[in-house]
Amino acid sequence: MNSSSRKMMVVLSTFVMVALCFSTALAAPDAVIQGTVTDASGKPVRGAIVKATLGTKSIIRYSQNDGRYEIAVPAGNYDVTADAWGFAPKKQTKDTAQAGSTDFRLMSKIDVTRLSSAEIEGMLPDTDEGKMIKTTCSGCHAFQTVLTRRGNTAAEWAAFLPTMTDRRFQLPMWTPERVAAFSKGLEKYFGPDSPYFGPDADAPDVSVIKHTNLSDAALKATIHEYNVPTTGAMAHSITVDQKSGMVWFSEYDYLSNKIARFNPNTEKFEEFPLPVAKALPHTGVVLSDGGYIVALAQYNIPAKLAAVDPAGNVKIYEWPGNKAGGHTATLDPTGNFVWMTTTAEDEVWRFDLTKKEFRAYKYPLATAAPEGSQTALDAGPRGRVSSGAYDITIDSKGIAWVSQLSLGNIIRIDPETGATKTFHTAGVRSVRGLTSDAQGNIWFADFYGHKLGKLDTETGIMKEYQPLTPNASPYGLVVDRHNGSIWYCDTVGNNIGRFDPKTEQFVEYALPTRNTSVRFMGVDPKGRGWYSGFWSGKIGVIDPEGSKQIAAAN
Repeated sequence: MNSSSRKMMVVLSTFVMVALCFSTALAAPDAVIQGTVTDASGKPVRGAIVKATLGTKSIIRYSQNDGRYEIAVPAGNYDVTADAWGFAPKKQTKDTAQAGSTDFRLMSKIDVTRLSSAEIEGMLPDTDEGKMIKTTCSGCHAFQTVLTRRGNTAAEWAAFLPTMTDRRFQLPMWTPERVAAFSKGLEKYFGPDSPYFGPDADAPDVSVIKHTNLSDAALKATIHEYNVPTTGAMAHSITVDQKSGMVWFSEYDYLSNKIARFNPNTEKFEEFPLPVAKALPHTGVVLSDGGYIVALAQYNIPAKLAAVDPAGNVKIYEWPGNKAGGHTATLDPTGNFVWMTTTAEDEVWRFDLTKKEFRAYKYPLATAAPEGSQTALDAGPRGRVSSGAYDITIDSKGIAWVSQLSLGNIIRIDPETGATKTFHTAGVRSVRGLTSDAQGNIWFADFYGHKLGKLDTETGIMKEYQPLTPNASPYGLVVDRHNGSIWYCDTVGNNIGRFDPKTEQFVEYALPTRNTSVRFMGVDPKGRGWYSGFWSGKIGVIDPEGSKQIAAAN
């Protein structure tokens, strides 16, 4: 074959691949799985999560007020499950080539291992031990993780706690006093003889569980979930390219240690291993050219950022001599600077994408915990007041806004002068994720206070809103630039939430995989919410108007 022929073959192959990609993206589902979910007496079950799984992909919808559901799918042989609060789940197989409905009759059952962390948190007493366990355990993972070890004695908990993240990411700091206090509390509430959540404890009284039913608005949604190719990957934070719709996320754990990209059109993953061992890629941002850059949280190494260009080439940016690690990253409005919080206790960094240079901006160290903040309320042994920053957002004027998680503070940093100003309003317990809207407001996640909040930058007043789930714990959040709604990740409630600032109304979407533990999320150009599961090894997308697509497919 001559050179011109080979070139023609390459062109034709490329054309065919592009055509296949677009046909995959545009082809309508050619089958519908449908049926009814009822209880043992035949009464409709509303809000059941019905999941159709084929291979590494699941399509999920909720049962409606009459118990009916329908899921538009490509033809195939599916595992279909129905899971509703207060019932035992059921599973069937469905070949879409066979006619007939796929109905479920569920039996009533309350199983504590299937409750959300928000529900379990509401059942723990407000003793010092209860508060200590609520805030510390839910800060990193769900109580489902704790329940896998229920029945452990204090001695067994004491042996486990200092090693519980071994081989996955950095070990937590556990002093002997802290280990002793937590071991005693965990045995009290999850130990062998515990009347609360011990292995022989009675099923809880339904009346004491603070469960929130789905709203009618939520029932319209369709959810897609995809397994990340690397088994056990801790998919940390999602961000979405607003031009191409490409979805990026990091695989945070030591063993995975990758950056990943997902194409919604082809439903294919690409994974990019990092050349730095145990880098801990945390939270990244899409760059103007369609590439991606992420902060590396590992400390005592010079590497601070990892970038993947659109062609898939990986580059590491180092800051020699600097032992701190990066944390959450964001892009300024010009697209020229990447800002990030750090493991250094009194500074954030800015990286010049043109000059490839780092610069540190200082903020004041805290000398006392604000009254009512998580640090002030923290029960159990702890050291001095920590000033560490968690998240950062840049407003339309280029001003940096930084959160201090347990202090409940937001710090304003002027990049031109370096001047800082701290904002706090009594009653704000914590500030985790941040984002800025088109009106210049800063929205924040009060993780420990179970609220969504807004800082009016003109008045300095922080106002909070209560989500539908009483013990919701908002983590990361993002603004949908098309309609101004605020999407947020409820890590403890295992929900994705959406808030309309105009109507001050919430919609919560119950996630189909338990203990998903979403950190930071993104919104694509179509207004769909993308999330990643830190503990589930999945990524997913919520289409709020999924029922319209179902109707179109029929």
